[in-house]
Amino acid sequence: MLGTMMRAVTLLVLALCVAPAAAWAQAQTVLTVVTSFPAGFYEPVQEAFEKARPDIRLRIVNRKTTSAVSTILDRSREQADIFWASSPDAFEALARAGRLERLPAGFPRGRQIGLQPIDDPAGRYAGFAISGYGIVWHADYLAERGLKPPESIVALGDPAYRGHIVMTTPSRSGTTHLMVETVLQQAGWEKGWATWMEIGGNLATIVARSYGVSAAVAQKRVGIGLSIDFLGRTRDPDAPVRFAYPAENVFLPASVAIVEGARNRPAAEAFIRYLVSQEGQRLLTAPRVGRLPIDPEAYPDAPSAGNPYALVAGGQSAATFDAALSAQRYELLNLLFDEAITFRLPALQETWAQLHGLEDAAASRADASALVAEARRLLGAVPVTESDTRDPAFNEDLRRVPWGVAPSLRQAALVATWRAFLDDNLARARDKLDAAQALLRQPAGARP
Repeated sequence: MLGTMMRAVTLLVLALCVAPAAAWAQAQTVLTVVTSFPAGFYEPVQEAFEKARPDIRLRIVNRKTTSAVSTILDRSREQADIFWASSPDAFEALARAGRLERLPAGFPRGRQIGLQPIDDPAGRYAGFAISGYGIVWHADYLAERGLKPPESIVALGDPAYRGHIVMTTPSRSGTTHLMVETVLQQAGWEKGWATWMEIGGNLATIVARSYGVSAAVAQKRVGIGLSIDFLGRTRDPDAPVRFAYPAENVFLPASVAIVEGARNRPAAEAFIRYLVSQEGQRLLTAPRVGRLPIDPEAYPDAPSAGNPYALVAGGQSAATFDAALSAQRYELLNLLFDEAITFRLPALQETWAQLHGLEDAAASRADASALVAEARRLLGAVPVTESDTRDPAFNEDLRRVPWGVAPSLRQAALVATWRAFLDDNLARARDKLDAAQALLRQPAGARP
């Protein structure tokens, strides 16, 4: 009898303990956040926000930027409340598709860094941090090979860097997409693509994710990579890994938005308010987070983080980025980069190495030099014009489809024409280079 009573008392005590916890868990609002940020960034923010708002629990869905955009565009897939990422063109693409809700009055709007907008003028997304994009390198690696750190992205086409560069693709990384698009906007479509094709020939490898770039450099597997600042910078001043903004850098906002149809709109608004609050902005400067706040007033307390507002005021990164243009040709760029560079990397490496090896030797012979120059033109050309990229009808319904899923008939036909163009240009370029090589074997003045 006594044993039965003791068990009953124990069960009652457990029930009294568990019931409040269960009720508290049920009272929590679960906010689904789709983000491309790595765990090293979002976990400290998640921890701090949930401490400030114990009534809200964040459910993080980690996706590459391009995958995150596809997830949100596909209404049949899991419903998100928040989209949280670095790529302004991704936000613009979702806004154009009607997949972002307008923020209420009182949320940040109209801010700028230099001439670059920080927030959507229509209020569909707001900036919470600033990102810069640049070059990460291993100082010991370069010193051992007698190489200087490159000062620009364009400089990565120098044959001295052949086999020493790593990057990922715009179709797998919003960071890379922005860097590729920035060069195309600043140099112009045709010249910009010629730059990227030559850099492609210099690549040692292409990795799957943005953080794989800085990891490969830190491990000294390669010497140079293209990276966003918060992944490229090291907190150890004595470490051999360095990061610098190149001549092409544009400071752009990392943003946050409420997804259309969000089930937990009040919680979503609370999360955005936290990110742009003084507490949220101070959190960005913490060593384990290491991001650049959007609030200019946050910088006096964190001089070591660097002040992008001061850099822009001093003339660095004075260019702007056209997010609307980038959003319009977002999927076009992803598809074209993979077809032109990613999927034909070994052939590009071999052919550009041959071209670089002939250029100096051919300079003394007009006939050989003309052949090498024509090969360079062929290797740098792409089958899409600047006017095509600005035509909404041309870009309509282009999508990077999952492996094993058939694209639309129009997209399949379009990509087939690209492949034929690129294959033909590559074959013709090789013929030109072989012909130039044959000429250089002959004595000057000899007839072929």
